Amino acid sequence: MSLAQIVALKRPRPVVFSVSLVVAWLLLALLAFGLRREPIEDELADRAVLAVRSHGQDGAQVSFDGRDATVHGTFPSLTDAEAARQAVAGVSGARTASLGSDIHIAPALLLAAARPFVIAVDGDSLTVTATVPDRVAREQVLGAAAAASTGTLTGKVTVDPAAAAPPVTALADLARTLTTVAGEHKATIAGSSVVLEGSVADAGEATRLGVTVLAEARRTLPAATVDNRLTVRSVTPALPAAGGAATAPAAGATTPRSVTDTSAPQPAAGATTPQSVAGRLASVVATGRITFATDSSELTEADRVHLDRIAAVLRESELSVLLAGHADARGPGVLNETLSLARARAAAAYLADQGVSADHLRAAGFASEHPVATNATEAGRAANRRVEISALVP
Repeated sequence: MSLAQIVALKRPRPVVFSVSLVVAWLLLALLAFGLRREPIEDELADRAVLAVRSHGQDGAQVSFDGRDATVHGTFPSLTDAEAARQAVAGVSGARTASLGSDIHIAPALLLAAARPFVIAVDGDSLTVTATVPDRVAREQVLGAAAAASTGTLTGKVTVDPAAAAPPVTALADLARTLTTVAGEHKATIAGSSVVLEGSVADAGEATRLGVTVLAEARRTLPAATVDNRLTVRSVTPALPAAGGAATAPAAGATTPRSVTDTSAPQPAAGATTPQSVAGRLASVVATGRITFATDSSELTEADRVHLDRIAAVLRESELSVLLAGHADARGPGVLNETLSLARARAAAAYLADQGVSADHLRAAGFASEHPVATNATEAGRAANRRVEISALVP
């Protein structure tokens, strides 16, 4: 073999050499990607979680398979879960985003610092005890309780910004259900657990009430469970002997002018809507106050003038209103409860005398639980001895 032939054999072929370089580069790239894949996925997941939390969804987790994301966690609703998915899909580097099969939907009550709330019925008396995050939620709870009440209503609703708002719909439904059964019983709602306690006429009624309470609770709390601890009264005639407390509320027994229809009011055909009337009512209510002297439930002339303006708004409407009576902090709690209810009834009676339908007036007393001013001064106490009127819009 000549020298020229040997040199030709050792000369690298350009095509083969180039292909070899590309293959080597691809192999190195795949090796590098394999080594970096997990850190990249973790980085994408961290960025995705931050994106979701910026939309207010703290209960979400995100995992990545390559650039494909899956959203996990607990959300108040499917809408919130979908919003989280969209937030993840918008993260730079994510190719797709889907909801995982382990997504759990739970009401907002279960996601925040929820506090137990109690609905207690004793004859025709309804007591609601709850903790809510703000004044708006308090008014919603009181309005829902008033809509379900046909007799005396006591609201023990305190405000704590750290608390979650209880499901108002569930409260109204459960209160309405409990008031239809004679006796003394209560429902305590903590998260998705409902504990039913008290006494009823017979075992069949205890079972029926438990089943109904569970159905009502699950309309708002899908995961609700009921612990039925109801007992049967040992002496059946005892409750009717108490003056009719075991029967449907008698007209004149406690609140002569209180509502007897617990269903939500419906707007009349062709009439102004409850929402529009509520707006006018709020404007009129804001022009004055209804306050009382110490230990008195007597309306003043100024109170009557203010109530005349309110009656003019309500007289031709189907809007129901809550008249919430309050007292200052002096005196025993039982006296303040009685006095605050008497003040609410006095205002309701006056409105009825001015032509407002008594069926749309719900009077309730809240003792000294909700002051609007300090009880350390006479001026503050005077402001707290009041009746507040607010619309109950369905």
